[in-house]
Amino acid sequence: MTETPTLTGMLDEPYFVFALNQFFYAVPAQLVQEVVYLPELTLLATTSADVVGVFDLRGSLIPVLDVRLRFRQACPPYQASDGVIILGVGGQTFGLIVNAVCDVCTADSVQDNPLLFAASINAQLPGPLLLGSLTKDDRVITLLNAPALLRQALAEAPGNDGGHQDFYGFANPDDRAVFALRAEKLKWQECREDASGYLALAVVVLNGEYFGVDLLAVREFANIGDIVAIPCTPDHILGCLNLRGTIITLVDMRHIIHLPPQAVQANSKAVVINSSDDFAVALLVDTVVEVIYVDPQNITPLPTAVAPVSGEYLTGEMRYQDKLLTLLDLGLILAKGELVVDEEV
Repeated sequence: MTETPTLTGMLDEPYFVFALNQFFYAVPAQLVQEVVYLPELTLLATTSADVVGVFDLRGSLIPVLDVRLRFRQACPPYQASDGVIILGVGGQTFGLIVNAVCDVCTADSVQDNPLLFAASINAQLPGPLLLGSLTKDDRVITLLNAPALLRQALAEAPGNDGGHQDFYGFANPDDRAVFALRAEKLKWQECREDASGYLALAVVVLNGEYFGVDLLAVREFANIGDIVAIPCTPDHILGCLNLRGTIITLVDMRHIIHLPPQAVQANSKAVVINSSDDFAVALLVDTVVEVIYVDPQNITPLPTAVAPVSGEYLTGEMRYQDKLLTLLDLGLILAKGELVVDEEV
């Protein structure tokens, strides 16, 4: 193996976890610039074997890699549910195809096992494409070496097997129409010359409705394991989670923002909130969709009919694709959401 971060350093580092072909992969979270749904890609005659195409992201051409080609895995037809993680490495920007975004989290453990990762895909390369494995909530996650993936794509000649020359493959016509629409939106979307003026939001779903959460307030996204009930607490306190030895109170926001209650599902997520005190809190959501960057000027106040009901915890709304996205005030939810345990039995 080439030089890699120490195991201790790798444990402390946040990772962006995604799924592809039912395998789990991770890259360092600080490399991720944004996540978009998969748009229509344009083929170029001079791209490397790993690059399936490029798309125009606000005036910049973004090459998109599919690591399944490098790892000699099957590439099923692309679907509208697929996405692209945009990475920034050494001044270069490129995308990775993903089937689903899973978590932003730290690892429970990190292993560097030469028997597993000194395989043919790492042989005779200046740097290994796989750095090791992470474990998180009983999942084994392969850690990708993003700089090595980029170097290999830059150094290698175009492939001649024709395996990915048709980006659409057998994609159905409905998905192809969606890809084309997304490409147009990404091409003409307003450029963010001053990113500091934009708001980073995690898009989450509750009861089929879309909400935006300020990413600065989020520590990580996590799967939900065993929930231990807490006696004498309000209905929206679901119980406690043990997240790598830290006890976290799990809160259901539906009660607070006047949505009907729902049972915790197998694929529900916990949004762990940054907190300056010792009281760790996570919010229950149905799904974490993606991370977006929005111009605050596109956020409008809530309608007067909505504001008196749940507007206390909602800061505004905006259009998200063809839906309405409502912004949650996590600070106010934590401050005034009655996140207390009644000690009187």
